[in-house]
Amino acid sequence: MRFVKKLNAMTSRLSVQIVLLILIIIAMMEFISVSVLVANLLKNLNINTNHDVVKLFLIKIAAINVSMLFLFVIIVLLVSRVFKKINSYAFYSCTTGLPNKNYMMNNLLKEIAANGAFAALISLDMDDFKAVNDTLGHLAGDELLKQAGERFEQVLGEGDCVCHIGGDEFLFFVKSVRNKQETEVYAKEIMHQFSQPFFIQNHKVDYVTGSLGIALMPKDGMDFQTLFNCSDDAMYMAKRLGKSNFVFYEKNMNFHLYEDTIRKKEIKHGIRQKEFKVFYQPKFSSNGLFVGGEALARWVKEDGTILPPSAFIEFAEKNGLIVAITDLIVDEVCRDSLSWIQEKKEFTISINITSDHITNKDLIENLIEKISNYGVPTSYIEFEITESMVIEDFQKAVDNITRLKSFGIKVSMDDFGTGYSSLNYLKKLPIDILKIDKSFVDTISRDEKDRVLLENIINIAHGFHLQVIAEGIETAEQLAILKDMGCDMYQGYYFGKPMNKMDFEGMFL
Repeated sequence: MRFVKKLNAMTSRLSVQIVLLILIIIAMMEFISVSVLVANLLKNLNINTNHDVVKLFLIKIAAINVSMLFLFVIIVLLVSRVFKKINSYAFYSCTTGLPNKNYMMNNLLKEIAANGAFAALISLDMDDFKAVNDTLGHLAGDELLKQAGERFEQVLGEGDCVCHIGGDEFLFFVKSVRNKQETEVYAKEIMHQFSQPFFIQNHKVDYVTGSLGIALMPKDGMDFQTLFNCSDDAMYMAKRLGKSNFVFYEKNMNFHLYEDTIRKKEIKHGIRQKEFKVFYQPKFSSNGLFVGGEALARWVKEDGTILPPSAFIEFAEKNGLIVAITDLIVDEVCRDSLSWIQEKKEFTISINITSDHITNKDLIENLIEKISNYGVPTSYIEFEITESMVIEDFQKAVDNITRLKSFGIKVSMDDFGTGYSSLNYLKKLPIDILKIDKSFVDTISRDEKDRVLLENIINIAHGFHLQVIAEGIETAEQLAILKDMGCDMYQGYYFGKPMNKMDFEGMFL
């Protein structure tokens, strides 16, 4: 690839170099002609060229000619070097050294138009690259892009090209494949380049992956712009399906992307209009006392339609909108808590926070500042996290949980048992409460293995000085079994469904 890059650069500068060479030749001819002209003039004037003064004059003329020629050559070489630098900046990325978007527009356009055989255009966008810039700095991000570019070059076959078109986006033009199956193998090889961690400034970065969108020629188009639009649409679909994935372009893909665009616009409108409201589900202790509730988000639209979390939470997380929704929920819980404090009601409301929060110190500080500004005692607030959040960056999770606890806020782990369930994580995490997932509670009355598992989880949690709450309780039988196991708190439809503040106060306060 480097040889091809140099060859392309030489070709693009060839016309400039030919012009400079011609100028040097013309200058040499001019200087020689001046010397010959002076010699002939002296001869016609019958001046003795052997005279010392004449010799000195001729030597000076020759020296001046040689100096001027030498200076001209230097100027020409400097101009050539400047052109070389301009070409490099114009057509190659300063960060990765790979061809850039200008190269793509000036060369790939023609190459694709001239190529009548099967080929693929692959758009790649890095997943979670922003976290590198946010945590390690932009220089670290540039270094990761450089290392990634070097890895991508190793994948290229004969005639293939990879361009760094800006930010964390790369574009592959692949001519070394002959069919869709070979293209799929090629895409997997690109994704494999993320399987080994990057080492940046003595930091191990193993969470960055790539989402790939693939357009095939001639099926999806015969010109660059059409293929690029198709590969770009497919790449966004890959991100929508969960990142670290590759997707081949399909004709109906634009419709799904249009739907997503409309949905995103609606959620943004809902955030601006504060349509995301809190519904509370009660919690009870083992002795039957009301101890608080969980704040659950509901989207109450302008027409009165109430949408459950399944209709928007996952989409909002994938599209960077969940933090704004969480802010609305925290604001509402704080306002409600202040009204309950005035009525001398003492209990705890738990709020679900996102993976963005648990791995981002600034977002954690914003939550702390928000609660502090409202003046809500921290004993009224509890934050819930999940196992999957912790896995993303365990040490950051530990640091941020520790920060919350230093402020006096309790932290519980939700959905325990559905993810990695590492006891080592459980031992090291500074949490207060373990929340058993509903999927275990559903089968507890008929599955002996689940009963044994839950009993051991509760015993281990108590050994770690953690409280245990079971969610999803719907029958008296489930409640009785969990009480026998020593579970501390309970939540589920058996006690009450999620409800608005007015109903929550009427039933439990």
